Amino acid sequence: MPRQVPRSVLQESAGEFQQGKVADAEKTLREALKQAPNDPAALGLLGVILDAQKRYGEAEKAYKQALAVAPNSLALLNNLGNHYIAEGKPEEARAAFLKVTATEPKHPNANLQLARLSVAAKQGAAALKYLSRLSPDDQASLPVVILRAQALELSGQNKAAEDLLHEVEKGAAQDSRVSFSLGMAYVEGKHYAEAENAFTRALDADPTNYDILYNLGLAAQHAGHLERAVSVYRVALQQRPHDADCLFNLASIYTQTGHSDEAILPLMAAHNAAPQRADILLALAQTSQDLGFYADAVTAIDQYLKLKPQDDIARRERGFCLIRSAQLDKGLEDLRWYVQKHPKVARGLYELAIGETVRESDKALVHLDQAVKLDPDFNAARYARAVLYYQMGRTQESAADLERVLRTSPNDFRALDALGQDYMRFGKIQEAGEVLARAYKLAPKDPKILTHYSRTLLRLGRKEEAEKLMADFRALGPEEGRRRPYGGLFDFLNLPPEQQYAKYMENLQRTITTHPEDPTLRVQLGKTLLRQGKTEEAVAALRTVLKLTSDPQLLTTCGKALLDARQYAPARQFLEPAVAANPSATDLRLDLAIAVFHSGSAADALKVLDVTPEGQRKGDYFLLRAQILDAMQKPEAAAEALNRGFDAAPTRPDLYFEAALFLIKHKQYHRAVRLLEKASRVLPDAPELQLTLAMAYDMVQQYDDSGRLFAQIESRWPEWSLPYELQGISLETRTRSAQARPLLETAISLGARDPNVYYYLASAITHHQPDNHDGAQEAIQQALKLNPDDVYIQSLAGKIAYMRKDYSTALEHLQAALRLWPDMVEARQTLSGVYKALGDKEKSIAELKEIVRIKQANPTADQTPPLPTENLLFTVSPTTRPPS
Repeated sequence: MPRQVPRSVLQESAGEFQQGKVADAEKTLREALKQAPNDPAALGLLGVILDAQKRYGEAEKAYKQALAVAPNSLALLNNLGNHYIAEGKPEEARAAFLKVTATEPKHPNANLQLARLSVAAKQGAAALKYLSRLSPDDQASLPVVILRAQALELSGQNKAAEDLLHEVEKGAAQDSRVSFSLGMAYVEGKHYAEAENAFTRALDADPTNYDILYNLGLAAQHAGHLERAVSVYRVALQQRPHDADCLFNLASIYTQTGHSDEAILPLMAAHNAAPQRADILLALAQTSQDLGFYADAVTAIDQYLKLKPQDDIARRERGFCLIRSAQLDKGLEDLRWYVQKHPKVARGLYELAIGETVRESDKALVHLDQAVKLDPDFNAARYARAVLYYQMGRTQESAADLERVLRTSPNDFRALDALGQDYMRFGKIQEAGEVLARAYKLAPKDPKILTHYSRTLLRLGRKEEAEKLMADFRALGPEEGRRRPYGGLFDFLNLPPEQQYAKYMENLQRTITTHPEDPTLRVQLGKTLLRQGKTEEAVAALRTVLKLTSDPQLLTTCGKALLDARQYAPARQFLEPAVAANPSATDLRLDLAIAVFHSGSAADALKVLDVTPEGQRKGDYFLLRAQILDAMQKPEAAAEALNRGFDAAPTRPDLYFEAALFLIKHKQYHRAVRLLEKASRVLPDAPELQLTLAMAYDMVQQYDDSGRLFAQIESRWPEWSLPYELQGISLETRTRSAQARPLLETAISLGARDPNVYYYLASAITHHQPDNHDGAQEAIQQALKLNPDDVYIQSLAGKIAYMRKDYSTALEHLQAALRLWPDMVEARQTLSGVYKALGDKEKSIAELKEIVRIKQANPTADQTPPLPTENLLFTVSPTTRPPS
C-alpha cells in the first residue's frame, strides 16, 4: 500500500482552502506529497484547489495520477466530472459522471450534473431520467424545479413545463434571483416574452444589476421589442461601456431596423473591446459596405480573414468591396479565385461580372448569363445584364430582363427607370411615360429619374409638368453621394468624441464652401448645431435654406427641428411657407399654430388653427384650441374645446402632454387626471404621459394610485431615472424617508444629475439615519456643486455641518442662505444652535429674537421648500424620456 498523507495534514489543507487561503492550502499539500506522492486523497484535494485557481491542466494531471492508484473512487470521479464542467468539456464530464452512477445510481451531484448536461445537449428525456433519481428534497429545490421545467420543454411537454414555471413564478415574490433564474429558463425554451417579464421583475428588485439588464435587453430583442431592447442596452452600457456583447447586440438592432449609420459606432467600440472577435469584424465589414465605406470594409475583412482564413465568402466580399473602392485589379483577383473554386455559385459570378463591366463587357455578359441560369430569380444579376444589354444596343433583351425583374419586384424604381429608357429607344413614348411615372412616384428626388421623366414628358407634349420636374432637379443642388466615400471612417471613429465633432464640422463647412447652393447641407449644419445647443448659429444656418430653396419638405424638416428645440419664432418662418404649399396637412398646420402661439399672439394662432377644415378637426385640434382660448381669457370657450378634445380622442402625445401641463399650471389637478387617464388608454406607450399621470395622482393625494403607476413605469422603463426621482421626492416630502432613500439612490445610479435629487437624498438620510453624517454630507455636497445659489440647499448644508460639529462650515453655509433670504426661519434656528455650541450666547439669543420678529410679521407664512415636482415635469421632453 502506498504511503499516505496524514489525515491531520489533509484537514489542515482543507481548512485553509475553505478560509480562502488557496496558496497556503496548495503549499501544505505539495509539501506532504513529497513524502507520499501517490496518495489519492491528497492528489484529489490538490486537483480541487488547482481547479479553484483555473489551473485546469495541472488539476487534470493530479486527478489522473490519483485515479491510477484508486480507479474506482467515486469522490475522485465526481470531482473529475466537476473539473471537466469548469473547463468546458461536457463530453468528458459526462463520461466521468456516468462512471459514478454506474456504481452509485442515486449519487446526487452526478445525477444533477448529468441532467444539466442533458439539458444543454437538448436531451430532455435523459435529463428527466437523471432528475428522477434525486431525493424528494433535492427535487423540490428551486434550481432543480427550473431545470425540470427546461427538461419538460425539451421533451415536448410544453404545457407541463409552463405550469411548473408559473408555479415557481407565484412564489418568486420580490426575489430577484428567482426571477432571474426563471428568465433564463424561459430563454432556454425560447419563450422570450415571458423571459422579458421575468427579467423585468428581477430588475424591479435590483434596478442596477448589470447581468439582469443585459439579459433583459437580450430577451426583449428576441421577443421583437426592439425599442425596449435598445433602451435597456444603453443603460447597461452606462455601467459597462466596453462590454463587447452588449455593444454588438445594440449594433445588430440598428442594422436590423435599417439604421446602419447608427450601428457603426457601437460596432467600432465592440471591436476595440474585443479585437479578436471574428463575428464583430464581419458585422463591421458588412455595415461599412452598407454605408459605402468600401475601403474600410476591406480593412475589416482583412482582419477577419486572419482569424478565419478558410472563409471563402469573406474573401469574395473583400474582392467586391475592392472593385467598388477603385482597386479593380486586386478585387478581380479575389473574385476570379472564388469563381474558379465555386463555379456554381450565382453570387460569385455576378460580383465578378460587375468588376468586368469596366474593361471586359463580353466576359461580364458571359458570367451574368451563367448567374441567371443558375438562379433565374436573381434580380440583381438580371438587372445588371439588362443594363449591359442596353449599352450594347440589345434593347429587346434588356427590356425582357427588366420586365421579368418587375414581375417579382414591382417597386424597383431603378428597373422602372431603365425600362423607361428601353421603351424610349423603341419609340414607345406612352409606355415609357407610364413606367417613369411609377418610378418618379417611388423616388421623386432621384436625379436620373427626374431627368429621364422630364424628357419623356416633353416628348409627350406635357411641357409644364416637364419644367416642374427640371425645377425639382435644380433644387436638389449637387447630387448627394455622387462621389462615394471609399474610406476614412475607421480613422474618424477612433478619434475622441470632441475631435469627431470638430472634424465632422470641418468637413461639413468645407463641403458647404464647395457647394454653397446645396440647401440640404445647410439643413444638416443647422440640425447638428441644434443638437450641440448652439441655437443662434443653428438658426442662422437654417435661415440660409430659405434663400436657396422653396422645397416644402426641406422647409418642414427645418421647422420641425426648430419647434422641437422650442425656437418658435424661427420655426414659424419655415412652417408658414410649408403650410402654404400643403394647406391640407393637418399635423403641419398644428405645428404652425403652436409656433405662432408661442412666438406671436394667441389670436393669430387661433386664426391659423381655425383654417383647419371641419372634417379634419380631431382631438388634437381641440386640445390646442383650448390652450389658445385660455390664453385669450376665454375660459368658457376653452372649457368647451377641452371637453370636445376629451370626446374626440386626440392622437398626438405632445398635445396631450401640453394640455395636461396647462391644466396642472392652472391647479386643475382633477381635470388633468381625467385627461391623462384617457391619454393612457389611447397612448399606453407614451412614457411622459404615464409619468405625468402618476404625478397628477400625487397632486390630488391619490397616493395608492400614484404608487401603483410609479411601480408600473419603473417596471416598464426601469432604465429611466426621472420616475424614481419624482417618486422619491414625493415620499420624502411626506416624511416616508426610509422608502424615499433607495428610490433617490436608484435615480442617481441611473444618471439623475439635478440638484433636487441630491438635496432630497440628503434630507432623507438625515431623517432616516440621523447618525449617518457622512452620507448626508456627500449628498448635500453634490447638490451644492450643481446649484450653490439655492437657499434650501445652503440651509440644509449648514444643518448637516452643525450635526457633524463642523461649526465653521455650518456658519459659512447658513450665512450664505441668509444672504439669499434674510427671513428664512430654518436657517436662523440652526444658526442660533451653532452660536450656542460655540459659546456665543448673545448671538444665539439674537437669532432667536429675529425668528420671533419674522413670525410676528408673517404669522401665516409657509417656509417649507416649494415642491420641485411640477418644475421637473415641465422638463420632460424627448431628451429626458427613457432612451430609445
